[in-house]
Amino acid sequence: MIRYVHMYLVAILLVAGISMSFPSGRHSKAEAANDMSVHAKAAILVDAKSGKILFGQNMDESLPVASMSKLMTQYLILEKIQKGDLKWDDVYHADATDQDLSTRPGLGNVPLYQGQSYTVRDLYNAMTLVSANAASRALGRMAGKSDKHFVQMMNDKAKQLGLKHSSFVNTSGLNNQDLAPYQVKGTASDGENKMSARDLALLAYHFIHSFPNEMDIEKKELDQFPVTDSYSIPLRNKNQLLPNGKYPYKGAIGLKTGMNDAAGYGIVALAKRGQRELIAVIIDAKNKKGKRSSKARYMQAQKLLDYGFTHWDYQKISPEKFLPTNQQKIPVENGTKEKAAITSKTTVTELVPKNSHSIKAKLTLMPKFLTDQKKRELPSTYQPYGLIEVGASRVIPSNDRKLTELTLSFRKLLFFMLISVIPHF
Repeated sequence: MIRYVHMYLVAILLVAGISMSFPSGRHSKAEAANDMSVHAKAAILVDAKSGKILFGQNMDESLPVASMSKLMTQYLILEKIQKGDLKWDDVYHADATDQDLSTRPGLGNVPLYQGQSYTVRDLYNAMTLVSANAASRALGRMAGKSDKHFVQMMNDKAKQLGLKHSSFVNTSGLNNQDLAPYQVKGTASDGENKMSARDLALLAYHFIHSFPNEMDIEKKELDQFPVTDSYSIPLRNKNQLLPNGKYPYKGAIGLKTGMNDAAGYGIVALAKRGQRELIAVIIDAKNKKGKRSSKARYMQAQKLLDYGFTHWDYQKISPEKFLPTNQQKIPVENGTKEKAAITSKTTVTELVPKNSHSIKAKLTLMPKFLTDQKKRELPSTYQPYGLIEVGASRVIPSNDRKLTELTLSFRKLLFFMLISVIPHF
């Protein structure tokens, strides 16, 4: 016999005394209370596991981001490899345009000599570790068959991932003037790749969750690039937060730096300590005197990461504890009893401010048909708030085990901490 439970459990979680809404991308009260300020045109700090925003400043302005936009090129190359459309040992044959672009003074590069062959792995490592611009272009030409088509792929993927304030004109993040005469037709002669801080964080989120096995290369500090069959040059990771960098940071993993005249100095930083993993984005960092500097981006990234690791921690929450008194039992059709109590099979783990001992929540029961008893198991569902999805907790009516299991979905739209506590992407 089919048995239905007419219930849908939605959780709205509020943490007492905290308010972290970012309707306009400005600092929140919680940040102000912790005396947080970032010397940068835009910044964001995000929990890498859930996508929860812990700090935001001018998060949604579309700004030049220089080589930080190579994260999109990396994403698409790894996606092609994952699908089998590219292989790490596939070979690229450099031509005269590669040699010209890769040997121009003042541009980050490894030399790609006409007539020489380079593997996808060689080019990817050069792009990732030293932000080699010609290598990035070469990979785009391999994956997209042309510069123009690959740039279109970048913009299409941005829409697919929900990057609302991003636009790409080339594969590398160079100003188009530096690419002349190899700009993509139809793009501005002085065009720039532009992204918002939120979009960079969201791209980083998808990157680390889609390709977890590729994170080792992000933290690799030294490699070799075979310029010719008999000559190699060292690749030293440009990320100075890594252990042997100028400004080492405990737990630093990656991800991408960027700099040009339009973008200033920026970084997408990823760090992990214990179970906590944080993404920090800095665009156009300044020092205390208001001047741009490479050091400033690392200092501001460290400041954001310190704030996250110092003031936030994970806490387990048992949903049924927050059921209103009049909703602690639900009616059951064709069950052994007319009503069944609700108990939680699992807990939900959320990142909350440390020392927030008083957690308040409101659970609302809403009608929803579930599944056939014969199936017994309902998969945990995922329902997105914005673009980040959150796991689910199951609930079983405690005094009628013959009932089908009830899936409890926590939507970021409702289980937030969004309106009044912690917004997500």
